[in-house]
Order: sequence, then C-alpha cells, then structure tokens
Amino acid sequence: MALGWRGSYLRYREYFLNIMALYKKRAELRAFLEIILSLTTITIFLSFALKPTVLTIISLVQQIQEKKTTLAGLNLKIKNLQTAENVLTQNEAATRDVDIAISSQANVDIISKQIQGLAVKDAVSILGFSIGQTVLVGANPSAKKSSDYKPIPGNPGEMQISLSIKGAYPNIESFIKDLENLRVTIKIDSLGINASQTDSGQVIVAIIAGRVPFLKN
Repeated sequence: MALGWRGSYLRYREYFLNIMALYKKRAELRAFLEIILSLTTITIFLSFALKPTVLTIISLVQQIQEKKTTLAGLNLKIKNLQTAENVLTQNEAATRDVDIAISSQANVDIISKQIQGLAVKDAVSILGFSIGQTVLVGANPSAKKSSDYKPIPGNPGEMQISLSIKGAYPNIESFIKDLENLRVTIKIDSLGINASQTDSGQVIVAIIAGRVPFLKN
C-alpha cells in the first residue's frame, strides 16, 4: 500500500512539474490559463452579484402578474356593476311596483282601499273587513302562528286580514282572482263559501283569511 501510494504521488508530482515547466516556457499556454482563470473568477463573482438581482426581477414579474389578475377581476366587477346599473335604470318603473307589492311597513289604508276598489269592480258587497294583531317593530314572543299555514319565505312581517263578501258566485270568483293578482302581495290562507236561501233569494257569502307580508325596519 505504501509503495503504491508513493508511486502515485511521484507520478502526479512529475506531471505537475512538467505542466509548470511548460507554463514557464510557453507564453501562449500562460495566456490561455490566465484567460481561463480570469473567466472563472468573473463567472463566480457575477453569479454572486447577479443572483439577488435575478431573484428580485423574478419576484417583480410574479407581482406584476398577480396585479394584472387582480386588475382583470376589478374590471370584470366594474363591468358587471355597470350592467346591473343599466338594468336597474331600464326597470326603474318596475322597482316602484316592487315597493308597492311588499312595502316597508304594514299599510292598512292601501290594502283596504284596493279591496274596496275590487269590490266595486266585481260587484260584490263587503260585509266585514278586519286586521289582526300586527307587530311593526321587533318580535312578538306571545304571537302564535298556526301550524296549518306555511311560513312566508324570507320571514317578513305579517299583517293578518279577514274579509267577508256577498254577491253572485261568478262575481265572488272574479273577486278572489283579482285579490290574488293585486299589486299588494296577499297570501290567501283559507277560503270558505256558504250559500243560503232567503226570502229575497239565494245569498252566497265568502270568507277569506290571509296575510299581507311587509319588510320590518
């Protein structure tokens, strides 16, 4: 082992000495080696010097791409808002109908006037019209809702109404259809029709119970 190691050492030392001798004798070899070493040194220093700059450039490019994506999303939202504004402007008249259909409070006078107008239109007589207990603000813990009535979607305020009318059957039928199609939304919960014979002829009475939803402020 020792002889083998020493032999290798002597052989590589001889190679090294030969290279050194050639380096000292031949100017072109010296110039070539100096160029190689210089280029290697420059490459090493450039890699250390340019690495932070390259990383910064990569980070900036990523940030620019992210900002472009954000900007595209904002532009899409602006476009959608402009479209919604145009639709709202085109249907501004319909928004007033929506406000009437479901008002912000329980408007007893409006519903009563519309029912009176329907009675005149359909030639029926109003025998009675009543408004149930209505909570305008907050919740009423003592109020009990019948399980027979389905809750109105959205859990709005509810104004209970009860109405009895008298007239010919076709007129009563027309009145009920018009009541369902009123501009003010009415949820009809029950309907009862009773016919009786009197000295003056047959009398038909309809009893209607329902609820008028409104938004609780």
